[in-house]
Amino acid sequence: MSRDLFVKQVVISSTGGVRTLDFAHPVVCIYGPIDTGKTTLVDCIKYPLGLPVDWRQVPSERLTSVTVHLRIEGMDIALRRSTVADTGTVELISPYDGKVEELLDATAQPDSDRRVVGEVLLDLLGLSELFAPPTAVALLGNGARLTFAQLYALNHLSQDMVDGTEAVRGQANTAQSYKTVVELVLGLIDAEMRVLAARRDDLSQTVSQFKRRTETISEFLTGSAAELEEELTRSRSEERQTLTALEELKGRMRAATTFADPLRQRVAALEGTHSRAREEGKAAQAAVSSAQRAVQRAQQQPGTDPVLRCPSCTQPLAGRIVPRGACGLCLCELDPGARNEAAAAAEAALATAQQRAVEAAKATGETGDALAQARAELEERTRLETGPLAGQIEQLSAAHAGARTRTGMLERQLDPHRRLLELQRALRAAEEELRGVREDIKTRKNLLSGRQTTLAEIEEQFAAIIGGLSLPGEPGARIDHNSLLPKVRAGKLTKVGHGVRTAINVAYRMTFLSHALVTGATDLPSLLIIDSPRKNVGYGTEDQQLIARLYAHFLDHIAGARSGTPHARPHQVIIVDNDLPSLPAQLRRQMHTIELTRDNPLVP
Repeated sequence: MSRDLFVKQVVISSTGGVRTLDFAHPVVCIYGPIDTGKTTLVDCIKYPLGLPVDWRQVPSERLTSVTVHLRIEGMDIALRRSTVADTGTVELISPYDGKVEELLDATAQPDSDRRVVGEVLLDLLGLSELFAPPTAVALLGNGARLTFAQLYALNHLSQDMVDGTEAVRGQANTAQSYKTVVELVLGLIDAEMRVLAARRDDLSQTVSQFKRRTETISEFLTGSAAELEEELTRSRSEERQTLTALEELKGRMRAATTFADPLRQRVAALEGTHSRAREEGKAAQAAVSSAQRAVQRAQQQPGTDPVLRCPSCTQPLAGRIVPRGACGLCLCELDPGARNEAAAAAEAALATAQQRAVEAAKATGETGDALAQARAELEERTRLETGPLAGQIEQLSAAHAGARTRTGMLERQLDPHRRLLELQRALRAAEEELRGVREDIKTRKNLLSGRQTTLAEIEEQFAAIIGGLSLPGEPGARIDHNSLLPKVRAGKLTKVGHGVRTAINVAYRMTFLSHALVTGATDLPSLLIIDSPRKNVGYGTEDQQLIARLYAHFLDHIAGARSGTPHARPHQVIIVDNDLPSLPAQLRRQMHTIELTRDNPLVP
């Protein structure tokens, strides 16, 4: 059944005051001269619904907020959105006491935990499950979701669209998303079919990719995988055998050299002794150097040169001047006899240190000779015992390395063969699943056999509306089965004039509303907003006659559609135009009019 979406009231707040407009009528006509705010009033309906609006100069300077009161599936709600501060927030307010019940985001925000107004509207319309599941919208690509903006484009024929070409689908929709939305809301396809169709397309693409990759790999392969596998098995066996033999020989070599353990222990002991002798020699040489410096200090005559460090403890003296014959520490005069005694003691210490250094050098030489002799004996004994085994180990090491290299080369050669085998298995699985999905689609199509009947009904209604308009030139307007958009005999709508295009587009949207009212077998909201059809048709005599027929036929058709149903379904038509054509009184009485003038524009 068609979805009830009905505008009851619009409240406009501006710097000049507040204006409330009554929309609670099935047919509302807003008319007035240019620049009095007609299109702005339609934008005021869109704006609180979270949809983008490009405000004109005067409204953008004067408007402060817009509130729209709606009836959605029997439930009354009100939405308010500011035009000057926090424009990304929409207030869901109680239509009874005006209190804010919830804050909504106008558009989805990455870090926000608030609901989005469009998603709330879809939920209230009962279309969330139809629009939201990612699997059900896979046809749009990249897991895209259908939105309320794409649905609303079916209910609002803007100025740019009413004069339209193929862009009659609206800026919010791509060709694919428009067709998908129309198919969903008119019952031409169901979610399960969309899932199957999306899976079929994905699998078809996957199969094509697998085929291209297998063909590419096959072009570069040489030899058979079976022969390479057999050769690889032999190479791995040879690698294992040579490694086993190599480990056995290394074990025999370790066992064959146990005789040399006493020699190794002797070499280790001599290495320790030689190391200690070398350390002792270094210490003796350091003592000689220290004693030589002490002799030089004792023999030095005091003078007037700056002394940087104390000659006794070597602490810094900050460059103090030491008088001749005085102590460097206390600056007292030195005893020449004491200085001579200190020099003699330093020379005696130097002689002792030199003797110690000579003895240490002799000990180092003796231990070095003993160590070299022990090492030579160990090497000779080891060479005699392990020489034959070492040659065999070298040969086996080379054989093992060669086998391992061949194994690596064969594995690299086999890698594309194995990848090809995996791809072929994946290709067979994808082809098998694709056949199953295609069978499921055939079964589903049989279940949806009424699609052709629905299309035929829509085309019949469209043809009846077009026929009643008596379009000049009989352009042969019809609905394209591929795009579900209107077209003419010559092709796109751009092949006919502005007035005819406008009439065809209005008739096209009338058809959807008529289908909703007559059959009820649709999820399309029964709201239709048409902006400025008269201006787009033109003001010539024939144009005036065409727009009069368009209005009369439109109002007659809606009234007839309602009268032909056992239960009148709620609907609303909002027309915006510069002025009204001459219409019979009974048709004028069907419309609630809102007149805007230059003295009484929309925005206070």
